[in-house]
Amino acid sequence: MKPRAVIVGAGLGGCVLAHALLDTHEVVLVERGASAEDPRFPVVDVGLPAVTQPHVGAGLGGTTQLWHNGLIEVDAEIFSAHWPFPKTELDPFYEQAFPLLSNTSLAQVRAAVDDLRRRYRDLGLPEGLMQGLYYPRWPLNLWESLKLQGRLEVLRGDVVDFELDPAGGIASLTVEEGGQRRQVGGDVFLLAAGGLGSPILLQRLAERAPLPALRHAGAHYEDHPMGFVGEVEVTVPLYRLWNYRVPGTDGNLRLPLVVKRNGLHMSFQMRPAANYHRASRRERVGSVLNDLRRNPWNPLHYVKLFKHWDDILDILSFKFGIHLPTRHYTLLLCAQMPTAPELSIWSRREASGQEVRVRRWHLGEQFRLDARGAVDDVLAWLAPVTRRSRVFNGWQDDLRSAAHHSGTARLSSDAESGVCDPDCRVHGVANLYVCDGSLIPSSGIANTGLTIAALALRLAAHLRRQPSPTRPRE
Repeated sequence: MKPRAVIVGAGLGGCVLAHALLDTHEVVLVERGASAEDPRFPVVDVGLPAVTQPHVGAGLGGTTQLWHNGLIEVDAEIFSAHWPFPKTELDPFYEQAFPLLSNTSLAQVRAAVDDLRRRYRDLGLPEGLMQGLYYPRWPLNLWESLKLQGRLEVLRGDVVDFELDPAGGIASLTVEEGGQRRQVGGDVFLLAAGGLGSPILLQRLAERAPLPALRHAGAHYEDHPMGFVGEVEVTVPLYRLWNYRVPGTDGNLRLPLVVKRNGLHMSFQMRPAANYHRASRRERVGSVLNDLRRNPWNPLHYVKLFKHWDDILDILSFKFGIHLPTRHYTLLLCAQMPTAPELSIWSRREASGQEVRVRRWHLGEQFRLDARGAVDDVLAWLAPVTRRSRVFNGWQDDLRSAAHHSGTARLSSDAESGVCDPDCRVHGVANLYVCDGSLIPSSGIANTGLTIAALALRLAAHLRRQPSPTRPRE
Protein backbone atom coordinates (compact mmCIF):
# COMPACT_ATOMS: atom_id res chain seq x y z
CA MET A 1 0.00 0.00 0.00
CA LYS A 2 1.35 3.42 -0.97
CA PRO A 3 1.72 5.97 1.83
CA ARG A 4 -0.77 8.81 1.59
CA ALA A 5 0.69 12.30 1.13
CA VAL A 6 -1.64 15.24 1.81
CA ILE A 7 -0.36 18.45 0.19
CA VAL A 8 -1.92 21.77 1.23
CA GLY A 9 -1.65 24.27 -1.60
CA ALA A 10 -1.54 23.86 -5.38
CA GLY A 11 1.05 26.52 -6.17
CA LEU A 12 4.59 26.03 -7.43
CA GLY A 13 5.80 23.98 -4.45
CA GLY A 14 2.64 21.90 -4.23
CA CYS A 15 2.56 21.10 -7.95
CA VAL A 16 6.23 20.07 -8.09
CA LEU A 17 5.83 17.97 -4.93
CA ALA A 18 2.76 16.21 -6.31
CA HIS A 19 4.50 15.54 -9.62
CA ALA A 20 7.55 14.08 -7.87
CA LEU A 21 5.59 11.88 -5.42
CA LEU A 22 2.97 10.36 -7.70
CA ASP A 23 4.98 7.21 -8.45
CA THR A 24 5.50 6.33 -4.78
CA HIS A 25 2.62 7.95 -2.90
CA GLU A 26 -1.12 8.29 -3.02
CA VAL A 27 -1.37 12.07 -3.37
CA VAL A 28 -4.23 14.24 -2.08
CA LEU A 29 -4.03 17.96 -2.81
CA VAL A 30 -6.05 20.46 -0.76
CA GLU A 31 -6.61 23.84 -2.43
CA ARG A 32 -8.82 26.58 -1.02
CA GLY A 33 -8.71 29.04 -3.92
CA ALA A 34 -11.19 28.84 -6.78
CA SER A 35 -9.21 31.08 -9.16
CA ALA A 36 -5.80 32.70 -9.53
CA GLU A 37 -7.01 35.85 -7.79
CA ASP A 38 -9.50 34.80 -5.12
CA PRO A 39 -11.04 37.79 -3.29
CA ARG A 40 -12.32 35.55 -0.50
CA PHE A 41 -8.84 35.46 1.04
CA PRO A 42 -7.46 39.02 1.12
CA VAL A 43 -4.11 40.24 2.46
CA VAL A 44 -4.10 43.40 4.56
CA ASP A 45 -0.89 45.43 4.77
CA VAL A 46 -0.24 47.23 8.05
CA GLY A 47 3.28 48.28 7.05
CA LEU A 48 4.47 49.39 3.63
CA PRO A 49 1.93 48.68 0.88
CA ALA A 50 2.76 45.89 -1.55
CA VAL A 51 1.95 48.02 -4.64
CA THR A 52 2.68 44.96 -6.80
CA GLN A 53 -0.69 43.39 -7.50
CA PRO A 54 -1.64 40.70 -7.07
CA HIS A 55 1.11 39.62 -4.71
CA VAL A 56 -0.44 36.27 -3.81
CA GLY A 57 -1.99 33.60 -6.00
CA ALA A 58 -4.56 30.87 -5.51
CA GLY A 59 -6.15 28.06 -7.48
CA LEU A 60 -4.50 25.22 -9.40
CA GLY A 61 -1.05 26.47 -10.31
CA GLY A 62 -0.97 29.31 -7.77
CA THR A 63 1.23 32.23 -8.79
CA THR A 64 2.52 30.31 -11.82
CA GLN A 65 -0.77 31.43 -13.38
CA LEU A 66 0.14 35.07 -12.69
CA TRP A 67 3.87 35.66 -13.01
CA HIS A 68 6.49 34.85 -15.61
CA ASN A 69 8.90 33.39 -13.01
CA GLY A 70 12.45 34.40 -13.90
CA LEU A 71 14.83 31.58 -12.98
CA ILE A 72 17.92 32.31 -10.91
CA GLU A 73 19.96 30.34 -8.39
CA VAL A 74 20.55 31.63 -4.87
CA ASP A 75 24.21 32.59 -4.59
CA ALA A 76 26.51 30.17 -2.72
CA GLU A 77 27.57 32.97 -0.38
CA ILE A 78 23.96 33.40 0.78
CA PHE A 79 23.75 29.67 1.53
CA SER A 80 26.95 29.85 3.58
CA ALA A 81 25.71 32.80 5.61
CA HIS A 82 22.04 31.86 6.17
CA TRP A 83 21.18 28.25 5.29
CA PRO A 84 21.65 25.10 7.41
CA PHE A 85 23.35 23.35 4.47
CA PRO A 86 25.61 24.44 1.58
CA LYS A 87 24.47 25.20 -1.94
CA THR A 88 26.11 21.98 -3.17
CA GLU A 89 23.34 20.10 -1.33
CA LEU A 90 20.71 21.75 -3.52
CA ASP A 91 22.67 21.86 -6.80
CA PRO A 92 21.48 18.46 -8.13
CA PHE A 93 17.89 19.53 -7.52
CA TYR A 94 18.43 22.91 -9.17
CA GLU A 95 19.50 20.92 -12.23
CA GLN A 96 16.35 18.76 -12.08
CA ALA A 97 14.04 21.71 -11.43
CA PHE A 98 15.28 23.98 -14.21
CA PRO A 99 13.86 22.02 -17.16
CA LEU A 100 10.54 21.55 -15.32
CA LEU A 101 10.15 25.34 -15.23
CA SER A 102 11.68 26.22 -18.60
CA ASN A 103 12.11 23.17 -20.88
CA THR A 104 15.80 24.13 -20.92
CA SER A 105 18.77 22.57 -19.14
CA LEU A 106 20.54 24.47 -16.38
CA ALA A 107 23.93 23.43 -17.82
CA GLN A 108 23.03 25.21 -21.06
CA VAL A 109 22.09 28.39 -19.23
CA ARG A 110 25.15 28.28 -16.96
CA ALA A 111 27.35 28.08 -20.05
CA ALA A 112 25.49 31.05 -21.53
CA VAL A 113 26.03 33.03 -18.30
CA ASP A 114 29.80 32.48 -18.57
CA ASP A 115 29.76 33.52 -22.23
CA LEU A 116 27.68 36.61 -21.56
CA ARG A 117 29.96 37.70 -18.70
CA ARG A 118 32.87 37.53 -21.13
CA ARG A 119 30.96 39.66 -23.65
CA TYR A 120 30.26 42.26 -20.98
CA ARG A 121 33.95 42.37 -20.10
CA ASP A 122 34.81 42.78 -23.78
CA LEU A 123 32.56 45.86 -23.84
CA GLY A 124 34.62 47.36 -21.05
CA LEU A 125 32.49 46.65 -17.98
CA PRO A 126 34.69 46.03 -14.94
CA GLU A 127 34.85 42.67 -13.21
CA GLY A 128 32.12 42.12 -10.65
CA LEU A 129 29.29 39.86 -9.56
CA MET A 130 26.74 39.32 -12.32
CA GLN A 131 24.11 36.67 -11.57
CA GLY A 132 22.26 34.94 -14.39
CA LEU A 133 18.49 35.50 -14.57
CA TYR A 134 16.79 33.39 -17.26
CA TYR A 135 13.31 34.08 -18.59
CA PRO A 136 11.59 31.37 -20.65
CA ARG A 137 9.82 33.00 -23.57
CA TRP A 138 6.43 31.81 -22.34
CA PRO A 139 5.31 31.40 -18.71
CA LEU A 140 4.19 27.97 -17.50
CA ASN A 141 1.17 27.19 -15.35
CA LEU A 142 2.68 24.18 -13.57
CA TRP A 143 -0.67 22.50 -12.97
CA GLU A 144 -1.07 22.33 -16.74
CA SER A 145 2.55 21.84 -17.82
CA LEU A 146 3.07 18.94 -15.38
CA LYS A 147 -0.24 17.40 -16.53
CA LEU A 148 -1.55 16.85 -13.00
CA GLN A 149 -5.24 16.91 -13.85
CA GLY A 150 -6.82 13.49 -13.20
CA ARG A 151 -3.66 12.01 -11.69
CA LEU A 152 -4.39 12.85 -8.06
CA GLU A 153 -7.27 13.65 -5.75
CA VAL A 154 -8.11 17.35 -5.36
CA LEU A 155 -10.09 18.54 -2.34
CA ARG A 156 -11.47 22.06 -2.25
CA GLY A 157 -11.48 23.82 1.08
CA ASP A 158 -9.61 25.74 3.74
CA VAL A 159 -7.52 23.95 6.40
CA VAL A 160 -8.87 25.22 9.72
CA ASP A 161 -7.44 22.78 12.27
CA PHE A 162 -5.07 19.87 12.92
CA GLU A 163 -5.77 16.61 14.76
CA LEU A 164 -2.76 15.14 16.56
CA ASP A 165 -2.04 11.46 17.06
CA PRO A 166 -0.78 10.01 20.38
CA ALA A 167 2.79 9.90 19.09
CA GLY A 168 2.90 13.65 18.50
CA GLY A 169 2.40 13.57 14.75
CA ILE A 170 -0.46 14.79 12.60
CA ALA A 171 -3.38 12.35 12.28
CA SER A 172 -5.61 14.48 10.06
CA LEU A 173 -6.48 17.95 8.86
CA THR A 174 -9.86 19.61 9.29
CA VAL A 175 -10.90 21.07 5.94
CA GLU A 176 -13.84 23.47 5.66
CA GLU A 177 -15.74 24.35 2.48
CA GLY A 178 -19.13 26.00 2.25
CA GLY A 179 -19.71 25.68 5.98
CA GLN A 180 -19.09 21.92 5.92
CA ARG A 181 -16.14 20.30 7.65
CA ARG A 182 -14.39 17.02 6.96
CA GLN A 183 -11.34 15.20 8.29
CA VAL A 184 -8.58 14.39 5.82
CA GLY A 185 -6.22 11.71 7.09
CA GLY A 186 -2.84 10.74 5.76
CA ASP A 187 0.61 9.42 6.52
CA VAL A 188 2.61 12.52 5.69
CA PHE A 189 1.37 16.13 5.53
CA LEU A 190 3.03 18.84 3.45
CA LEU A 191 2.24 22.54 3.74
CA ALA A 192 2.74 24.37 0.44
CA ALA A 193 0.38 27.27 1.03
CA GLY A 194 3.00 29.95 0.36
CA GLY A 195 5.05 32.38 2.40
CA LEU A 196 1.89 34.12 3.63
CA GLY A 197 -0.24 30.98 4.02
CA SER A 198 1.88 28.27 5.63
CA PRO A 199 2.91 30.35 8.67
CA ILE A 200 -0.76 31.00 9.49
CA LEU A 201 -1.48 27.26 9.35
CA LEU A 202 1.47 26.66 11.66
CA GLN A 203 0.14 29.28 14.06
CA ARG A 204 -3.11 27.29 14.19
CA LEU A 205 -1.11 24.17 14.96
CA ALA A 206 0.67 26.01 17.77
CA GLU A 207 -2.68 26.39 19.54
CA ARG A 208 -2.75 22.59 19.90
CA ALA A 209 0.97 21.91 20.14
CA PRO A 210 2.95 24.88 21.56
CA LEU A 211 6.30 23.69 20.24
CA PRO A 212 9.41 25.93 20.45
CA ALA A 213 9.86 25.96 16.67
CA LEU A 214 6.35 27.28 16.09
CA ARG A 215 7.23 30.52 17.86
CA HIS A 216 9.02 31.40 14.62
CA ALA A 217 6.00 30.87 12.37
CA GLY A 218 5.29 34.19 10.67
CA ALA A 219 8.61 35.74 11.75
CA HIS A 220 11.91 36.29 9.87
CA TYR A 221 9.90 37.62 6.91
CA GLU A 222 11.77 38.52 3.73
CA ASP A 223 10.49 40.09 0.52
CA HIS A 224 12.65 41.85 -2.04
CA PRO A 225 12.24 45.64 -2.18
CA MET A 226 12.13 46.69 -5.84
CA GLY A 227 12.06 50.02 -7.67
CA PHE A 228 13.58 52.21 -10.36
CA VAL A 229 16.43 54.22 -8.84
CA GLY A 230 18.00 56.20 -11.68
CA GLU A 231 19.22 56.22 -15.26
CA VAL A 232 22.47 56.13 -17.20
CA GLU A 233 23.66 56.91 -20.70
CA VAL A 234 26.32 54.43 -21.75
CA THR A 235 29.09 54.75 -24.33
CA VAL A 236 29.03 51.12 -25.50
CA PRO A 237 26.45 49.08 -27.51
CA LEU A 238 24.92 47.37 -24.49
CA TYR A 239 21.61 46.98 -26.33
CA ARG A 240 23.03 43.86 -28.01
CA LEU A 241 23.49 42.08 -24.68
CA TRP A 242 21.06 43.32 -22.02
CA ASN A 243 18.37 40.79 -23.04
CA TYR A 244 20.46 37.97 -24.52
CA ARG A 245 18.79 35.09 -26.36
CA VAL A 246 20.39 31.86 -25.12
CA PRO A 247 21.49 29.79 -28.14
CA GLY A 248 19.35 26.71 -28.71
CA THR A 249 16.49 28.01 -26.53
CA ASP A 250 13.62 30.45 -26.90
CA GLY A 251 14.48 32.15 -23.59
CA ASN A 252 16.36 35.29 -22.62
CA LEU A 253 19.21 35.80 -20.19
CA ARG A 254 19.88 38.91 -18.16
CA LEU A 255 22.82 39.61 -15.87
CA PRO A 256 21.82 41.79 -12.91
CA LEU A 257 24.77 43.73 -11.52
CA VAL A 258 25.18 42.83 -7.84
CA VAL A 259 26.89 44.96 -5.20
CA LYS A 260 27.24 44.24 -1.49
CA ARG A 261 26.56 46.61 1.35
CA ASN A 262 26.71 45.73 5.06
CA GLY A 263 26.33 42.02 4.29
CA LEU A 264 23.36 42.56 1.92
CA HIS A 265 23.31 41.77 -1.79
CA MET A 266 21.66 44.39 -3.99
CA SER A 267 21.11 43.85 -7.71
CA PHE A 268 20.49 46.28 -10.54
CA GLN A 269 18.93 45.37 -13.86
CA MET A 270 19.55 47.73 -16.75
CA ARG A 271 16.40 48.33 -18.81
CA PRO A 272 16.42 50.36 -22.04
CA ALA A 273 14.93 53.85 -21.80
CA ALA A 274 13.21 55.39 -24.81
CA ASN A 275 14.08 58.98 -23.89
CA TYR A 276 16.70 59.97 -21.34
CA HIS A 277 15.26 63.46 -20.79
CA ARG A 278 11.66 62.55 -19.95
CA ALA A 279 12.42 62.73 -16.24
CA SER A 280 8.92 63.10 -14.85
CA ARG A 281 7.74 60.12 -16.91
CA ARG A 282 10.72 57.93 -16.04
CA GLU A 283 10.45 58.40 -12.30
CA ARG A 284 7.04 56.73 -12.17
CA VAL A 285 7.32 54.20 -14.96
CA GLY A 286 4.73 51.43 -14.79
CA SER A 287 5.24 48.09 -16.49
CA VAL A 288 2.43 46.13 -18.13
CA LEU A 289 4.71 43.36 -19.35
CA ASN A 290 3.50 40.81 -16.83
CA ASP A 291 -0.10 41.43 -17.85
CA LEU A 292 0.86 41.05 -21.50
CA ARG A 293 2.83 37.87 -20.92
CA ARG A 294 -0.10 36.29 -19.08
CA ASN A 295 -2.70 37.37 -21.63
CA PRO A 296 -1.13 38.38 -24.97
CA TRP A 297 -4.51 38.48 -26.72
CA ASN A 298 -6.03 41.28 -24.64
CA PRO A 299 -5.91 44.46 -26.77
CA LEU A 300 -6.15 46.68 -23.67
CA HIS A 301 -2.64 45.63 -22.66
CA TYR A 302 -1.28 46.88 -25.98
CA VAL A 303 -3.07 50.19 -25.50
CA LYS A 304 -1.37 50.51 -22.10
CA LEU A 305 2.01 49.91 -23.73
CA PHE A 306 1.77 53.16 -25.66
CA LYS A 307 1.82 54.99 -22.34
CA HIS A 308 5.22 53.43 -21.59
CA TRP A 309 7.60 53.47 -24.54
CA ASP A 310 10.29 51.79 -22.46
CA ASP A 311 8.10 48.71 -22.18
CA ILE A 312 7.82 48.66 -25.97
CA LEU A 313 11.61 48.40 -26.18
CA ASP A 314 11.49 45.62 -23.61
CA ILE A 315 8.82 43.58 -25.38
CA LEU A 316 10.37 44.00 -28.83
CA SER A 317 13.52 42.45 -27.40
CA PHE A 318 11.81 39.85 -25.22
CA LYS A 319 9.24 38.54 -27.68
CA PHE A 320 10.75 39.20 -31.08
CA GLY A 321 14.51 39.45 -30.54
CA ILE A 322 14.58 43.01 -31.92
CA HIS A 323 17.26 45.11 -30.19
CA LEU A 324 16.78 48.78 -31.04
CA PRO A 325 20.03 50.72 -30.62
CA THR A 326 19.73 52.81 -27.48
CA ARG A 327 22.33 54.06 -25.04
CA HIS A 328 19.86 55.16 -22.35
CA TYR A 329 18.95 52.77 -19.53
CA THR A 330 17.06 52.85 -16.26
CA LEU A 331 18.34 50.95 -13.23
CA LEU A 332 15.87 48.60 -11.52
CA LEU A 333 16.87 47.71 -7.96
CA CYS A 334 16.04 44.32 -6.41
CA ALA A 335 17.55 44.14 -2.93
CA GLN A 336 18.11 41.56 -0.25
CA MET A 337 16.05 42.51 2.78
CA PRO A 338 17.40 42.16 6.33
CA THR A 339 15.18 39.90 8.40
CA ALA A 340 14.29 40.03 12.07
CA PRO A 341 12.72 37.53 14.51
CA GLU A 342 9.58 39.61 14.85
CA LEU A 343 6.08 38.53 13.91
CA SER A 344 5.28 39.85 10.43
CA ILE A 345 2.51 37.52 9.17
CA TRP A 346 -0.64 36.58 11.09
CA SER A 347 -4.40 36.32 10.66
CA ARG A 348 -7.28 38.23 12.17
CA ARG A 349 -11.06 38.17 12.04
CA GLU A 350 -12.72 41.33 10.68
CA ALA A 351 -16.00 42.75 12.02
CA SER A 352 -17.72 41.19 9.02
CA GLY A 353 -16.53 37.77 10.17
CA GLN A 354 -14.09 37.44 7.27
CA GLU A 355 -10.61 36.15 8.11
CA VAL A 356 -7.71 38.05 6.52
CA ARG A 357 -3.99 37.58 6.41
CA VAL A 358 -2.07 40.49 7.87
CA ARG A 359 1.36 41.43 6.53
CA ARG A 360 3.72 43.86 8.24
CA TRP A 361 6.52 44.77 5.83
CA HIS A 362 8.88 47.58 6.70
CA LEU A 363 12.35 48.76 5.75
CA GLY A 364 14.56 50.15 8.50
CA GLU A 365 16.73 53.23 8.30
CA GLN A 366 19.94 51.17 8.09
CA PHE A 367 18.60 49.34 5.04
CA ARG A 368 17.75 52.65 3.40
CA LEU A 369 21.27 53.95 4.06
CA ASP A 370 22.73 50.75 2.60
CA ALA A 371 20.47 50.97 -0.45
CA ARG A 372 21.55 54.55 -1.13
CA GLY A 373 25.16 53.44 -0.84
CA ALA A 374 24.53 50.55 -3.23
CA VAL A 375 23.18 52.96 -5.87
CA ASP A 376 26.39 54.99 -5.56
CA ASP A 377 28.42 51.78 -5.84
CA VAL A 378 26.73 50.57 -9.01
CA LEU A 379 27.08 53.99 -10.68
CA ALA A 380 30.78 53.93 -9.82
CA TRP A 381 31.01 50.40 -11.25
CA LEU A 382 29.39 51.56 -14.51
CA ALA A 383 31.43 54.77 -14.68
CA PRO A 384 34.02 53.44 -17.20
CA VAL A 385 31.23 52.93 -19.78
CA THR A 386 28.93 55.80 -18.74
CA ARG A 387 28.66 59.26 -20.31
CA ARG A 388 26.27 60.58 -17.67
CA SER A 389 23.96 59.33 -14.94
CA ARG A 390 21.20 60.57 -12.67
CA VAL A 391 19.56 59.30 -9.49
CA PHE A 392 15.79 59.83 -9.27
CA ASN A 393 14.55 62.10 -6.49
CA GLY A 394 12.54 60.23 -3.86
CA TRP A 395 13.10 56.79 -5.39
CA GLN A 396 13.00 55.14 -1.98
CA ASP A 397 9.40 56.30 -1.55
CA ASP A 398 8.43 54.16 -4.56
CA LEU A 399 9.99 50.87 -3.44
CA ARG A 400 7.52 48.04 -3.74
CA SER A 401 7.18 44.39 -2.80
CA ALA A 402 8.45 41.83 -5.30
CA ALA A 403 5.90 39.25 -4.06
CA HIS A 404 8.72 36.85 -3.11
CA HIS A 405 7.31 36.05 0.33
CA SER A 406 9.78 33.92 2.27
CA GLY A 407 11.41 33.10 5.60
CA THR A 408 8.22 32.67 7.61
CA ALA A 409 8.74 28.94 8.28
CA ARG A 410 12.46 29.03 7.75
CA LEU A 411 14.90 26.15 7.59
CA SER A 412 17.19 25.97 10.61
CA SER A 413 19.52 23.55 12.32
CA ASP A 414 17.48 23.67 15.56
CA ALA A 415 14.09 24.70 16.92
CA GLU A 416 15.55 27.77 18.62
CA SER A 417 16.23 29.55 15.34
CA GLY A 418 13.56 28.39 12.91
CA VAL A 419 10.55 26.25 12.12
CA CYS A 420 11.84 23.41 9.91
CA ASP A 421 14.85 21.14 10.08
CA PRO A 422 17.21 20.67 7.09
CA ASP A 423 14.86 17.97 5.72
CA CYS A 424 11.99 20.52 5.66
CA ARG A 425 10.24 18.78 8.58
CA VAL A 426 8.69 20.93 11.29
CA HIS A 427 10.89 20.59 14.38
CA GLY A 428 9.06 18.36 16.88
CA VAL A 429 6.38 16.97 14.53
CA ALA A 430 7.14 13.55 13.04
CA ASN A 431 5.18 13.74 9.78
CA LEU A 432 4.64 17.44 8.99
CA TYR A 433 6.74 19.18 6.34
CA VAL A 434 6.76 22.58 4.65
CA CYS A 435 7.65 23.20 1.02
CA ASP A 436 7.15 26.70 -0.35
CA GLY A 437 8.80 30.10 -0.11
CA SER A 438 8.32 30.22 3.65
CA LEU A 439 11.15 27.66 4.00
CA ILE A 440 13.81 29.91 2.46
CA PRO A 441 15.95 31.52 5.20
CA SER A 442 17.40 33.98 2.68
CA SER A 443 17.36 34.25 -1.09
CA GLY A 444 19.81 37.12 -1.51
CA ILE A 445 18.55 38.90 -4.63
CA ALA A 446 17.18 35.77 -6.33
CA ASN A 447 13.57 35.24 -7.38
CA THR A 448 12.37 32.33 -5.25
CA GLY A 449 10.59 30.13 -7.84
CA LEU A 450 13.55 27.99 -8.94
CA THR A 451 14.65 27.43 -5.33
CA ILE A 452 11.13 26.41 -4.24
CA ALA A 453 11.02 23.84 -7.05
CA ALA A 454 14.47 22.50 -6.13
CA LEU A 455 13.47 22.20 -2.46
CA ALA A 456 10.31 20.33 -3.49
CA LEU A 457 12.31 17.81 -5.51
CA ARG A 458 14.78 17.40 -2.66
CA LEU A 459 11.96 16.83 -0.17
CA ALA A 460 10.27 14.32 -2.48
CA ALA A 461 13.54 12.38 -2.75
CA HIS A 462 13.78 12.34 1.05
CA LEU A 463 10.20 11.06 1.43
CA ARG A 464 10.73 8.34 -1.15
CA ARG A 465 13.56 6.99 1.00
CA GLN A 466 11.35 6.75 4.10
CA PRO A 467 9.90 3.34 5.08
CA SER A 468 6.24 2.72 4.27
CA PRO A 469 3.89 3.43 7.19
CA THR A 470 2.69 0.55 9.29
CA ARG A 471 -0.13 2.25 11.20
CA PRO A 472 -3.69 1.61 10.01
CA ARG A 473 -5.48 4.34 8.13
CA GLU A 474 -9.14 5.19 8.81
